[in-house]
Amino acid sequence: MPTPPVSDRYASTVGFVVAGVGLAATLLDWAPAADTVAHAATACAAVATLAFAGRRHGTGPAWLSGVGTGAGGALSLTAAAALLSMTGPVTAGPAVALFAGISVIGAGLAAVAGVDADGVRARERAVGVAVVVSAGALVASSLLAAIAAGIAPDAPTVAYPVRAAVSSVGLGIMGVAFVRASDVAGIDTPTVTRRDVGVAAGGVGAIFALHLGLNVVVTALSLPQTQHGLIEAARKTPAMLVPLAVVSLVFVAPGEELLARNAVQKYLYDAYSRRSAVVVASFVFAASHLLAYAGTAAPGAVMVALARVFVVSLVLGVAYERTDNLLAPIVIHGVYDAVQFGLAYWQFT
Repeated sequence: MPTPPVSDRYASTVGFVVAGVGLAATLLDWAPAADTVAHAATACAAVATLAFAGRRHGTGPAWLSGVGTGAGGALSLTAAAALLSMTGPVTAGPAVALFAGISVIGAGLAAVAGVDADGVRARERAVGVAVVVSAGALVASSLLAAIAAGIAPDAPTVAYPVRAAVSSVGLGIMGVAFVRASDVAGIDTPTVTRRDVGVAAGGVGAIFALHLGLNVVVTALSLPQTQHGLIEAARKTPAMLVPLAVVSLVFVAPGEELLARNAVQKYLYDAYSRRSAVVVASFVFAASHLLAYAGTAAPGAVMVALARVFVVSLVLGVAYERTDNLLAPIVIHGVYDAVQFGLAYWQFT
């Protein structure tokens, strides 16, 4: 069998490396997860490592890339199962294995698709930039919110909405700054067309249908749950949810969508297909909400909450991809958040 050129083996090399990281992670502490879960994770990581080792050295058939990708998916699932069983602080083993498993899937899909070394490196750079930009935007917006908190009245009905509004404005500013500083082609100012309105309406219906479906799955599987930090804070002062619903429509949705869709997702179009960019941007969007759900919640509950955010983000990303216009994702996002705040207000009062 002829040895594939180096460029064709780069994705397999990346898969081999991250699968090896996953294999090493299975040797760390996985308590309190059952030993069978840890052993299954070890087997999955080993299969992925061996599959990509064969491909990177040019000694294995092409279908090994598919095997390695599937093993990476299985590693992610076993790591997720371990995290779901944890009620205390998260241990390093499952957390690293989950990250490695997701990375294996990404590298494996690139290998299966035959993406060359330049293409894979472009994807790596794009993801790195997306993560750094999102993290930087969170830090900047948090600083602005902290400044606003020192000026605004202490009453929860004012303080929380003001912080949320200022933070969202900060995210929007960072999104505009990144668009201006990068190769992303301009701000997609919301415009009203019949098609955009239709996508927005369909997206609102889809996002609530998925929300109900996820509720059924979570209940049926008895998965741990937690709420967004703002909703948890509102248990003592439900009245703050009313202005928060307005803020979500006017500030949160426009700010977050400008950053997540117009800046990050659109930037990823150069390295990924548009559909793949929607998925990758949704991972970044979900990860950016980690602190909003962490608090004192169990690791499994946080993971379930972030999985919900990921699914919601897919709807928002598809709406933006279909229209190249911020109107649809802003409307869908704003309505979804406002309804969540409204339901919480009804529940708490």
